[in-house]
Amino acid sequence: MYTVRRRGFTLIELLTVIAIIAILAGITMAVLPRVLEKAKLRRMNAAMLDIRTSMVAYYTQSNTYPPAYGFVDWAYRNAAPAAMPPEAYTVMPYTTFIRSYGNEKLYDEFSESFDTNRDNAISLLEFMPVGDKDLATERVTFPTEVYMGTNLSGQVDKQLQTSPRPFVYIPVNVRQFKKARQFWIQTGDFYASTWDPNNAALSGMSFPPSSYDAFVLIGVGPGANTNGLLPDPLGTESAKDVYHITALRAFFLATRDLNDNGALDFDFIARSQRGEAKAEYSVKTLTGERPCNNQLPDPKMPNGYGPCIFMYPEKIQ
Repeated sequence: MYTVRRRGFTLIELLTVIAIIAILAGITMAVLPRVLEKAKLRRMNAAMLDIRTSMVAYYTQSNTYPPAYGFVDWAYRNAAPAAMPPEAYTVMPYTTFIRSYGNEKLYDEFSESFDTNRDNAISLLEFMPVGDKDLATERVTFPTEVYMGTNLSGQVDKQLQTSPRPFVYIPVNVRQFKKARQFWIQTGDFYASTWDPNNAALSGMSFPPSSYDAFVLIGVGPGANTNGLLPDPLGTESAKDVYHITALRAFFLATRDLNDNGALDFDFIARSQRGEAKAEYSVKTLTGERPCNNQLPDPKMPNGYGPCIFMYPEKIQ
């Protein structure tokens, strides 16, 4: 009679299998975050392209891109700030103008709240009201106050707890932006930290402009941070002009290409794939050539990867 002997795994074989599984798990843990990040970047780019399409359609109908939150309506351009009623200001987010409010497929998937620089506060350009929806009528309403740094009926707390958020939207008038850019480059202020209405480069500048014909979308990117691209107000602007001037400063930072190589100085892709973070060069100013580099405006992360930036049109001559 034959005896069947059952042979099990040896200790060496078991250890070998465990080692192989550990190696595969390690490879997966190392590769998976990058795969997920690339997938998010692809979806983000698709969302920004969809928003561009909606923006162009809006421009075709209105001969302007939508204003941003807090911008002054053209009809009130000559009114004194103290005499301006709530309806003088844009109190709705740009997403309502292009009918994408509440569509999270067109929001910033990398964002963790409306606090884009992660300082536990909502700054002027970070603020984008979250509407209150009437369940009976499904109508969404927004606070009518202009954000000037105070807590608007719990809006700040609500934005600190809401994720994801829409992309930051900065519209400008190209003619005005060219003047502002000239001022900052000529004076060597490469981070747009000043504003001098008496300077000849800024002469004739008044707000609001007659139209907005360029815009930029800013997403926090894989670093989940705008890294200083949304500056705080200088403190010298009038209440009526503060949004417009701060927006011009943010637009300059977001679209900055001081070494003129076709890559935005602070954009995530340019910095992570094209070496913009390490670039050093000189820029011609009114007082001669000045050294410059692409360190981020945020001094805590000067050589970080930076946020994701989508500019339209792609180039402003």
